[in-house]
Amino acid sequence: MTGYARCLAAIQGARLDRVPAYTPTIASDVAGRILGRIAHTGGPALDYAGAAAWCNGPTAWQEFYEQHTEDIIDLHRVLAQDVIRWPWLNNIRPTARIDSTTFLCGDPKGDHQIWRWYEEVGNFIPDRKPVAPRVEDWPEMARRQVKGVEKAIAFTRENAGLREARLQERLGDSMMVIAGGPSLSLGTDEVSLIATVDEPGAVADLLECSLAIGLAQVKAMASRGIKVVLGGGDMADKNGPLYSPEMFRRFMLPRWKKLADCCRELGLHYVFRSDGNLWKVADMLFREAGIPGFGEVDFDATMTTAQIRARYPDLVIWANLSGDLLRRGTAEEVYQHGMEQLEASGGRKYFHGCSNTILPGTPPENVHAMMKARNDFSCRFC
Repeated sequence: MTGYARCLAAIQGARLDRVPAYTPTIASDVAGRILGRIAHTGGPALDYAGAAAWCNGPTAWQEFYEQHTEDIIDLHRVLAQDVIRWPWLNNIRPTARIDSTTFLCGDPKGDHQIWRWYEEVGNFIPDRKPVAPRVEDWPEMARRQVKGVEKAIAFTRENAGLREARLQERLGDSMMVIAGGPSLSLGTDEVSLIATVDEPGAVADLLECSLAIGLAQVKAMASRGIKVVLGGGDMADKNGPLYSPEMFRRFMLPRWKKLADCCRELGLHYVFRSDGNLWKVADMLFREAGIPGFGEVDFDATMTTAQIRARYPDLVIWANLSGDLLRRGTAEEVYQHGMEQLEASGGRKYFHGCSNTILPGTPPENVHAMMKARNDFSCRFC
């Protein structure tokens, strides 16, 4: 089977020659060791390289971005991945470069941030976060969003899915290109959660705008031949959701159902993504809303393939290997962990790979062990 056909068959629960491989993002340093050269593929190092490129002008940044695309394609081919997606790129544009690892973003004489690259921990972070809105700002935020929603919808219709469609045309049926799509969230910071109690009307208006833009987005993507859309919204840690199931049912469930229904009518496979422990809202997501796919499936937060398959036999699981084990374990431990998830999947409706980003410092031999498990797995149920 081609990679593209294999992915479609996995989503449909049909017969496979082997389980398709998918990992959301691979950190640049890990990719570099696998490819044997400098590579710009993901993680904080990708943002650092992009910021440095911007300091040399738009032409340098365009060259960086084109190389970033080639690096991702080369890496996926070397690892025999069946799915390819664009990693998160913050596209930080510095106003000035202070030194080799430090950048100023914003107005040097006014509001600005200082971004620094910390080589010892592989992180690129600002010295402070932007000033957050207050709860009393929510009504005005909602009014501005409602006023501008039609313009945002028009922009979305023209642009959503274009980059992915072009990449799919280039790759043919060797891999399936999947697209980042609509996300809905109440937010996970304290002020956003308080707003759901103190300004529920404004919160609802903001979510309705997000939904309207999201519906336009999936329609545009479907018109351009995209088959899989990744969305969701982080909302949990290892202990459970960061807001209550009651709030989820009130604000989120009706809108997720509308989005899932629209995707189903368009023939799109929608994947809800959030790491953390989602058991308290899982029935609402995967039964009541009818979302067919689950990504960023957090093994270390008890969202294991075995438990998910037992509870939701028809849910498509988009990778479940522990990024922590992949980073800290031995190659043999990674191989056994991979085989356990493959066995638990039953060889159907499962994409094999790390549940989230392959972290900086992960040994390349562990990545190869993850893939060897896929290659050695006998799909007895196919």
